[in-house]
Amino acid sequence: MGKLVRIALLTIAVLLFSAISLPASQPTTTGPIKIGFMGNLSAPFSLSAKAAAMLAVEEINNAGGILGRKVELIVEDTKGEIPKCVEIYKKLVITDRVHAVIIAEKVEMGVAGMEIGAELFPEYPHIFFSTIGSGDDIWHHVRDNYKKYRFGFQTYYSTSTNYLKIVAGINSDIYKNLVKTDKVAIIYEDMEWTKPLRKGLPNVSPPLAGVYKERGLQVVNETTLSLDQKMFSPVFEAAAKAGAGVIDCAIGYIDQAAFVKQWATSSARNIPLMIWGGLAGMPAAWKATEGKVNGVMVGSSMIRVPITKKTIPFMDNLVNKYKIGPIFGSHTTYDTIFGFKKAIEKAGGTANIDKLISALENVEEEAVLGKIGWDKKYHFNLPYPKYVTPIVQWQKGEMKVIYPLEYKMADYASPADLRK
Repeated sequence: MGKLVRIALLTIAVLLFSAISLPASQPTTTGPIKIGFMGNLSAPFSLSAKAAAMLAVEEINNAGGILGRKVELIVEDTKGEIPKCVEIYKKLVITDRVHAVIIAEKVEMGVAGMEIGAELFPEYPHIFFSTIGSGDDIWHHVRDNYKKYRFGFQTYYSTSTNYLKIVAGINSDIYKNLVKTDKVAIIYEDMEWTKPLRKGLPNVSPPLAGVYKERGLQVVNETTLSLDQKMFSPVFEAAAKAGAGVIDCAIGYIDQAAFVKQWATSSARNIPLMIWGGLAGMPAAWKATEGKVNGVMVGSSMIRVPITKKTIPFMDNLVNKYKIGPIFGSHTTYDTIFGFKKAIEKAGGTANIDKLISALENVEEEAVLGKIGWDKKYHFNLPYPKYVTPIVQWQKGEMKVIYPLEYKMADYASPADLRK
């Protein structure tokens, strides 16, 4: 009897050891490939990204899926709240058993998702993509602790580091060679993504003003705006008084309609604005500003220029099928899903998470705005010139590409000339 008890106990011990030794939840290798999508569905950028995700899934499924498996998209609304984001992330990974989570929101939301994802990852292996957040915090996590955060990938086309190293160079070229000025006033909005621009990055780059100085520009005025600010005229008056030849606006989330209208009636109305993103780069800006956006320059991914053979079809299909235009983050969300598809195919499926991560680190293929792919070491999207955001200028009701020159639709014109 004692021998039987010992055998039974030994059997139980072996079973318990096996259960402890194996991950509690391996990614499913059959059935649909599940992708969780979350965003603030009352915000235009998340709604456009959601439509882009739906479009990508529809196109992939119509073409036979991924390795014969259909793709299932599970959409959730964070309502712009970080606690809600964390709750949804847990639900998608633990209950829905998704293979990937996409967060199409500002970088603070992506960081919150990445942290809870890191807690879940050992037991619930999955991939995380941030497709709108542009700060450095996400890829810094990968850099500082690759083993813990290797599941995370940042797809938005410019991180803060690339803003300083790449975008600042593009702007300098435009100011000196198109606008013909070397005097710059800088306006920042007080958000996480602008902190590196205002303060610089230790051992990486000086602040934006320092980069401009290195490139032969004189920064004559700097101002930081709060998100709830509504009165902008004093800022423009100060830029004009300082002798600015261009006003560089690192903004994307403030009330841009009010911002542009007040510029157009200020003493700085003939000083060109360069806006980094947001409403000014959308077709709706003309109506929202009552045409006052005329002459404004802005980085915009919403222009009908065939950067690749995918650019125009993507824009048209998004409008025709989902009645919504492409906004920043929609292109990267669409391209992310196709990049994920490519990686799954390279990895031979979803069974081996580290093989899938390695495949993502080696993906590079044609996308809507150039090439989609991720840095092998830090997991941020391959930057310009591989992924392109054209600089456009509003000219009498239309956005016209003025840079890069290979996509140019019109010459730069001064705001005063455009108002004639």
